[in-house]
Amino acid sequence: MGGWLRQLAAMLKVGVIGFGGGSALIPVMEKELVRPGRLSDGEFVQDTVIANITPGALPVKLAALSGARLGGSRLSSMSALVVALPGTAATVALLALFAQLGPGAIRSIEFASLGVTAFILYLLAHYVVKVLAPEHRVRTIPIVIAVIAFLAGGAGKTVELGQELIGVDAVRAVPELSALGLVLVALVAISILSLWQYLRRHRVDESDSHEPRPGQIRRAIRSVVMLAGMTAVGLSVSVLVPPAGDTLRFLGLVLASTVTSFGGGEAYVGVADGFFVAGGDLESSVFYGQIVPVANALPGPILVKIAAGIGYVLGGEAGLPAAIAAFLVAVGSCSAIAVAVLAGYDRARNSLLVRNVSTYIMPVICGLLASTSVAMLQSNVRIAEEAGAPAGVTVLASIALAALVPLVRIRLKVPDIVFIVVFGTLSLAILEVI
Repeated sequence: MGGWLRQLAAMLKVGVIGFGGGSALIPVMEKELVRPGRLSDGEFVQDTVIANITPGALPVKLAALSGARLGGSRLSSMSALVVALPGTAATVALLALFAQLGPGAIRSIEFASLGVTAFILYLLAHYVVKVLAPEHRVRTIPIVIAVIAFLAGGAGKTVELGQELIGVDAVRAVPELSALGLVLVALVAISILSLWQYLRRHRVDESDSHEPRPGQIRRAIRSVVMLAGMTAVGLSVSVLVPPAGDTLRFLGLVLASTVTSFGGGEAYVGVADGFFVAGGDLESSVFYGQIVPVANALPGPILVKIAAGIGYVLGGEAGLPAAIAAFLVAVGSCSAIAVAVLAGYDRARNSLLVRNVSTYIMPVICGLLASTSVAMLQSNVRIAEEAGAPAGVTVLASIALAALVPLVRIRLKVPDIVFIVVFGTLSLAILEVI
C-alpha cells in the first residue's frame, strides 16, 4: 500500500506543478518515477516512446503506463485520473466562476505561471544534460541527433522568438515538424537503420537487463480492460444529463477527438475546434475566449482540461456531470490505447528495432524538449507583454531564475515546491505592479 500511496502522491504532484503540459512534463515524470527507483531508465524510455506515438494527453498516458507497471489495472487507472484531476477541477471551477471573476482571475494565474515555467525550464535542461552527457561524459552522436531534432521541430519557434526579441516584424515562417511528425520521422529513420543492420547480419546481444516483471503482460491487458471500462462509464453518464441523446453524441465527439489527437494539447485545440466549433456545437467566442485561455493558464494536460471545459459549457444546468463524463472519456480512452501498446511492446523488447528505438529515440526527445523550452519562453513573452514587460527582460528573467535553481541546490536542500511557490509569487507580484 505504501508503494501505491507514493505513486499517487507523485502523480498528484505532477498534476499540480504541471505547467507547460505535454513534453515539458517528461523530466518531471522522470524525476518522480526513475530517481526514486520505482521505474528503471529502460522502462521509462519505453513509456516515453509509447506516449509519444499514441493519441491523447502525454502526462495521462505516462501516468497510466507507470501505474500498470507498478501496481496493475487499478493503480494504472488511479494514476491517470490523479495526474489530470487538479488542472481539470481548477478549469471547471474557474469556468463556473468566470462570470463573477472575469478575465482578471485568468490573468493572475498566467502571471504566476511565468515563475513556475522558469522552474520547468530548469527541469528540462537538467534532463537533457542527463541524457546527452551521462555522468559528465559527452556523447557526440546523441548530441548531433538532438540538434537535428531541435532544428527540425523548433527552428520556426526560435526564429519567431528572435524576431520578438529584436522587435522586427515577422518574416517568412520557417517550416518545422510537429512533435508527432518529429517522432514518426525518427521512428522511420530508426526502422531503416535496423533493416540495414539486419541485412548486414548485425549480431545483437539478446540478453536484456530489463526483463519484464512477472505477469507484466497480464497486468497491461487487465489495465486496458479497466481503462476501457472507465471510458464506458463516462459515456454512460449521458443518461443522467438530459437530453441523453445529445449528451451521448457530445461524449462520442470527445472520444473521437481524443483518439484522433496526436501532437499534444496544443494540437488538440485545432482538433476540438474542428469537432465542436466548426460543427456548430460551441460558439467560437466561448471556446477561444473562455475555455482555451483557462485551460492554458492552469497546470495539467490541456486536452483533458479542454474536454472537461467543453462538457461543462455544453452541459448547461447539468454542466458538472457532463464535465466529469468528458474527463473520464478523455482519460480512459487515451490511457487504454497507450497501455495496449505497452503489452505488445514488452513482447518485442528484445528485437533489434526496439533496441535501436531505446538507444536513439531519447536524443530526439531531447531535441523536442529544447523546442518545447523555446515555446514556453514564447508563451512567457506573450503573457508579460500583455502586462507591459519587454520581451528581452522576460526571456532573461526566465533563464536567470532557471539557472538560479542548481546554484541554490548546491548550497541548500530546497524542496521543489519552495521554488515553485517563490517563483510563482515573484512573477505574479512583479507583473501585477507593472
